[in-house]
Amino acid sequence: MEVISLLSLVIVIALGVFLKKNIGIISLAMAIILGMAGGISSNDVVVGFPTSLFLNLFGMFFFFAIAQNNGSLELLSKKLFVKLGRYASLYPLMVFLVSALITVVDPGGLTAYVVLPAIVMSVGYQMGYNPILIGVLTIYGANTTLMTPVGVFGNTANLIVDSAGFPSYTTQILLNGTILFTIGSILVYIGFRGWRRSHSVESKLSLEESASTIEIPAFNFTQKLTLAMLVFMILAIMLLGAHAGLTALVFAVILLIAKAADEKAAFLGVPWETIFLCIGIGHLLSVISDLGGLALLANLLSSVSSTWTLAPLLGITSSIMSFFSLAIAGPIPTLIPTIETLNASVGNMFLDIELISTIINGGFTAAISPLSMGGAMVLAAYGTLFKPSAEERTEIFNKLFLVAIVMSIIAGILANTGIYGITAGL
Repeated sequence: MEVISLLSLVIVIALGVFLKKNIGIISLAMAIILGMAGGISSNDVVVGFPTSLFLNLFGMFFFFAIAQNNGSLELLSKKLFVKLGRYASLYPLMVFLVSALITVVDPGGLTAYVVLPAIVMSVGYQMGYNPILIGVLTIYGANTTLMTPVGVFGNTANLIVDSAGFPSYTTQILLNGTILFTIGSILVYIGFRGWRRSHSVESKLSLEESASTIEIPAFNFTQKLTLAMLVFMILAIMLLGAHAGLTALVFAVILLIAKAADEKAAFLGVPWETIFLCIGIGHLLSVISDLGGLALLANLLSSVSSTWTLAPLLGITSSIMSFFSLAIAGPIPTLIPTIETLNASVGNMFLDIELISTIINGGFTAAISPLSMGGAMVLAAYGTLFKPSAEERTEIFNKLFLVAIVMSIIAGILANTGIYGITAGL
């Protein structure tokens, strides 16, 4: 039954990819079928439903759907970037840092992933920079702080680590993500020759007139209230240790009562596909674990691992899996529980945090792929701001895909340098 349970995960991902259906919904159905086939009652299968994870994802995403709906975060982003116009020579660095800062303020990561690319690529192009370079730096900047413990993804990753029996590594996970994507951003800057600025518009690109000017109105009352609630929410989670999702819901209700956003629009703004992807695969993995599938996976990986190949293998495996599923839903909950067995197979040569960070960082290297949200938004922004031909669009697609692949290899190699162990004493 162990083999069948493990194969069910492969089948679910394959069905989702080829049929273009939500993998999470398919996973929920598979969890019931697999449980019945393995002798697990329906009630026991339901008990394994990740309720806390669901509340965490829904609460956080609902709050930020309100913030997106009333334009508070988008306006904050525009104000920050317009003020950077006088520092054109430092613009790539500013993009990276402000994107990281915005992701701390917006721990859901939606602003940096969805809103910022079009803004920063437009401004950067007018300064003479390669817009794709600016787009990649935006996503990598966001990824440096995406694992903040008060954010959707960081909080979820820490829940997965805790449930696997490891101690809290919230600070270390955040810092190791910062290390990887800072290194990645430097390499991208070098690869795209970011120091070279074109002072004339290239003939193959034409910036839309509508995108050449960014209007900056003043914050209205509801936007000021939203930003204030955001600060209070972050403080409550950080200082009081409150449940992130439920805390976000409390402040979301306050905003709805204050008519800071339309309730229906807020519900429509929640990325339900992402939520069900996370809880669906998480639920299926719970059943697979009960049937011994994850233990089998650990044994398979340990059989082909050595001291030098274990960490890169985990990182690259996590990256490959994240090309077909959300990192926080697929590779992270699948591979984290195997760490103890795998580390023991090579004589416990690694610190737990080294392998944990390898898996988490590897999972998010695919974020800039055009098959993932980050890369898709950069590609979409490029198409919105410019008028690329079909060949140029394909060229940009290939560049983003190549960056994601190279980054996944780099993440795997870094795991053997001991760099993720630097934060172990914190």
